[in-house]
Amino acid sequence: MTTPASVPPTPRPVRSSPSSESRSKEDAAALRQRMDYLAKWGGGEQLSAPEAIMWHLEKYPASRSSGTSLHFLDGRAEWPRVQDFVAWLCAATPRLRQRVREAELPGQALVWVEDQHFDLGYHLRHVSLPAPAGQVELQQFLQSFSQTPFDPARPPWEAVLIDDCEQRGSVFALKIQHCLTDGGGLIQLFGAALSTSADEWPKPGKASRPSTRGRFSRMTQLPGHLGKWGRAASRALAVQRGGASGLSDYLHSLQKLGGAQMTAGSPLLKKRSRATCYELLELPMPQFKRLAKAAGASVNDLYLAIIIGGMQRYHQAYGVVADTLPLAFPVSVRKPGDPEGGNRFTAVNYSAPLQLTDPAARIAAIQQFVQGARREPALDFINQVMPALLALPKSLLAALLPRYTARLDLQASNIPGLVGDYYLAGRRVRSHYVLPPRPGCAVMLAMISHNDVAGIALNCDPAAILDPDLLVTSIREEFEGLCQCFLPLSDIEQENL
Repeated sequence: MTTPASVPPTPRPVRSSPSSESRSKEDAAALRQRMDYLAKWGGGEQLSAPEAIMWHLEKYPASRSSGTSLHFLDGRAEWPRVQDFVAWLCAATPRLRQRVREAELPGQALVWVEDQHFDLGYHLRHVSLPAPAGQVELQQFLQSFSQTPFDPARPPWEAVLIDDCEQRGSVFALKIQHCLTDGGGLIQLFGAALSTSADEWPKPGKASRPSTRGRFSRMTQLPGHLGKWGRAASRALAVQRGGASGLSDYLHSLQKLGGAQMTAGSPLLKKRSRATCYELLELPMPQFKRLAKAAGASVNDLYLAIIIGGMQRYHQAYGVVADTLPLAFPVSVRKPGDPEGGNRFTAVNYSAPLQLTDPAARIAAIQQFVQGARREPALDFINQVMPALLALPKSLLAALLPRYTARLDLQASNIPGLVGDYYLAGRRVRSHYVLPPRPGCAVMLAMISHNDVAGIALNCDPAAILDPDLLVTSIREEFEGLCQCFLPLSDIEQENL
């Protein structure tokens, strides 16, 4: 699924509230460390081929790849503190003040440039949901907020502080275009931005200068991603030079990783629309980890098993029989030393067996596939062909890619989150979710673990998922069923206390 992001170590909290008279040298050094990290977040100026494609497709509703991060806070956040926090974050993180500059010549790469008219008031706002506002009202607001396209002349992110959410506290929502970062990069950002103290009140200072890492001259922009495609073609030729056996192995690898696209899928999930329905599901992370250990599985593999088992229960409720479920999930290719932020992932397709009723057998099948997929020579094939796809007309790309992804019934992502108490504008972060994009499939799920909470967000197509509440219930019941299967009764009873 994903590998843990490289999250910066969070030093002792920096206390700079109005009641503080001075900072210790240690706190000042810790603040500089965090700001140095944020100054590099996002990597170099040039967008990669996948990032450029995601940006180009932003104008087409069926192909948008924006996601929305949700931090649920304990208590109501003070608006002036949130304003100062976001202003400080933007000053410390040059990428958040940059927009995408379109190519001026054919084959020229897209680059990040400073927005000379950056206006924080445009990117950040504050809303109070009408009382009595609960989960339904929050999700309705988020459906509108998350689906609104970005202004291409501005940095591709927006944030909103939402109050009166079941009177439990505020929600800080950050909508971000996928070309900015993937889930691992998002955790890197918040790992440096959030505080470990409720007393910290950072004030916006002088804006950090963009990192020089990844800079390039205008002369090297002209070949752009076409040069990368040439290098990818060279690698493919190297495979061919390995003989017929090497080429055959590579093609077989492609078939294994993309075979789910050729399966029929579920008859229950065939229809597609542009409508969206969000659902949130909270599971206890400590019990999740104990269950994974008891089942002899990783958290990633268990997450897949829970989703597939939940889908099995959902189909049984409708009396529909489906042999397999075409499913896709990302695999992180982020390595130590890679630039902070940005996108470092590839995708794998899996024909999930819906008729495998034994939980242990289902988990074993998932483990075997995932472990094998990570060793496949064609694992990064999608990223290798992306530069060539950039040469296609954007309207053609927008028409082809949704047809490709619509063959999938489900996509799932797991993002290892932060561990420990973190604070945003003086309020402790209770849980963290990401509302994922839904690129043509029936439902997309994203899980972020934050401390003791596994927050799972579902982006459902209501034309395919006729009863989203039933799907959420089915997934929860599958989790509880696996707990009863693998955990001792005393462990389950203790969790329910």
